[in-house]
Amino acid sequence: MLAAPAGAEVENSGADRWLDVSNARTELPRMGWCTGLADVLAATYSGDLHADTSGIVRRREGQGRRVRAALVELLASGGYIAVPRAGRRGPVTITPDGVTAHRWCSAAPDLLHVDHRAAYWARVRAHHTGRTSKQSARNQARSLVPLPYGEEEKRRRAAQMRQIEQWAKEMKATRERLAAEQAKEDAQAEQDRAAAWARIQQEAEERQAEEDDRRGEGLVMSEHGPQEIVMGTGLRRVTVTRVGSGLWNAVVREAVYEVSKEGSEDCPWLVIAPDRTRIGVCSVINDAPYAASVRDIVRTHADTLVCREMFPEWPQPYAAAEPEGTRQGRSAATDDTSGVGQTTKEPEPNGPEGADRAVTAVGPSSPVGPPAVGKAYSSAARARAVALDLVGSRWVAECDRHGPVPMGLSKLGDAVADIAAAYVYDIEQDAADAARAHLDAHAREDADVMAPEDIDAAQALNLSRVQWRTLGWIRDGKVRETSDGFSAYDISPDRADVSKRIRKTLVPRLWAAGFVKVVAVAPGVREFGLTDEGARALRLWSTALRVSAVSEPEKDTRHAAVKSSRYRWLSAGETWTGEQEKAQAAADAEQSANEQAAALRAAEEIAAAERAATPTVDELTLLEALNADGLDAGAAAVLSAAYIGHVVMRHRPGATSARLDEPTDRGDRRVTRTYNVNDVEKPITSAADEAVGEVAANLTDAAAVQWHTLCTWVDERHGVYQLDLAAAIDAGATVLVTLAKQETAEVAGAAE
Repeated sequence: MLAAPAGAEVENSGADRWLDVSNARTELPRMGWCTGLADVLAATYSGDLHADTSGIVRRREGQGRRVRAALVELLASGGYIAVPRAGRRGPVTITPDGVTAHRWCSAAPDLLHVDHRAAYWARVRAHHTGRTSKQSARNQARSLVPLPYGEEEKRRRAAQMRQIEQWAKEMKATRERLAAEQAKEDAQAEQDRAAAWARIQQEAEERQAEEDDRRGEGLVMSEHGPQEIVMGTGLRRVTVTRVGSGLWNAVVREAVYEVSKEGSEDCPWLVIAPDRTRIGVCSVINDAPYAASVRDIVRTHADTLVCREMFPEWPQPYAAAEPEGTRQGRSAATDDTSGVGQTTKEPEPNGPEGADRAVTAVGPSSPVGPPAVGKAYSSAARARAVALDLVGSRWVAECDRHGPVPMGLSKLGDAVADIAAAYVYDIEQDAADAARAHLDAHAREDADVMAPEDIDAAQALNLSRVQWRTLGWIRDGKVRETSDGFSAYDISPDRADVSKRIRKTLVPRLWAAGFVKVVAVAPGVREFGLTDEGARALRLWSTALRVSAVSEPEKDTRHAAVKSSRYRWLSAGETWTGEQEKAQAAADAEQSANEQAAALRAAEEIAAAERAATPTVDELTLLEALNADGLDAGAAAVLSAAYIGHVVMRHRPGATSARLDEPTDRGDRRVTRTYNVNDVEKPITSAADEAVGEVAANLTDAAAVQWHTLCTWVDERHGVYQLDLAAAIDAGATVLVTLAKQETAEVAGAAE
């Protein structure tokens, strides 16, 4: 409900009085006002408050009674009063919002809190919603919110909109500046590469001149082996080069011809022009093309056609510096491969017959040109267009900012885990534009701002607090429908097992608007999730609330329906076709999975019980050593401690220490409890107690020096000890090694 016009008199009657009472009962409980604030506001309205040069506000000018500074600061923070600047003297004036608030307080004084602390905690509760923490709510409660729909709220919203527009202009200017700097860097890099390429071309020409001087019998050595060169008067120079198995190149001036087999081994050698036209079949010697025949075919073709003039579409040397498959894997948003390299084809040695792979044709006699700036020289954007096929007829947009691997984007710009769910474009530029718009959305989220079109879309949603909160619960998977109605489970952020019933028509209206989808999980039970449109609506509205670009209406908004059929309530026994079958199948699958898990746990428990009941080899070895003759008290104590460690860890695998007590006398020590790494205490089992009962008697005072060092805690006064099981096991292994060496030495001495 809108506030009454500011500046009206407080003494109203009739319709104005009723309007003030209605506004007060709607807004005052959420504003968190107390009687002290109302008294100070009434005094300001009467013109009784004045501020001196020290900033202290008094009831009258001069040496009047002081007014509580906290109340004055609260009213000034909400724009209800205006206090003179520090160091100045003058009256405290009331603003138009203060006049309206004064009328509300006068119309409904029973809604004011008596204590200012109660009012403070009321403001804390109002600010402590699902999107703010308790500390943030406390910070916000230290000031008053402006009057709803008042002048101060309009002023703040206008200032925020101006700031958003300024941020948008700055972001645009920043993008333009970065684009200009990138273009400048690209131009400089292009010049550097052109200069470097010119040096490479000059060096190649110098090497070619040196090779011409050493030319003999028509052969010149190169990195590709012997090359046959014919240099005659009035003839074009043609260089025939073997590139790989089944593939040769013939280079004349600026064009590269291919000589290859197509098909089976019995097929002839074909000469192919740069425009992929087959221009002839050459002679063959020893299953290789005859160079003179190739030169004649190429020279005849080159004499009638001039490269670059009649076939400007011919690729230049180095026009395809990488294979098509690699280009698909790299998939930059913009790809300029003109003038990067010439590609020839060579059959795969292990591939199927006729399979080709791209091979870069590079030779010292090949004319060269500087490569253009492209993806080989610049890093990939965080969001970009990606081709789904080699010919580039299908494109998607993907982004790197959503996980360890790139994720595709849906039609609405949301990231999807499965690339098959991404929206497919027929034009590369459309996918690049979608990727750029997605990056702009990331930039706005990072700056916590919204574009004007996003604010308009959020205002068109006009979600109430109940609708917004329900969409959030549905996004988290907390809403279910049963025959009893709709309920949201575990909705409290700081308490467990807090649930809430949801109004019957709330979820169906969101479903009819296209925001919610229904999933049957069991007979008589439904779960809900957000559609792409619902996720976008929740994201827009939450962001708009965070930046205070919208306000929540009191009543639910009834959006235009996009569903042609009406909702079918479970409480009325209504279902959709096939819903019961799908729900039963899902329930059966879940029950089967639970049964398999239970069977697996039972099998693991049986195996664990068998392991706990079977002594290990180490335990039997320790028992044998303890029963040996001539064992001193110290060694017996250490071996007994090691045996206790093995037995306790066999019955409780996670145990790290054991407690020993003296219930009767100093010589009768028993293991009573065990502890794990988190100091969780458990009593020793009867089976383990029976196994370690006899050997614990070896832990006597006579051998205290040996076994006390294996304890993490010793209390001789009360007869309590905590034995470190790992240390005891290691010490027992050391004693066993020592005893074995002694036995070996004794056997050797007896043999001598």
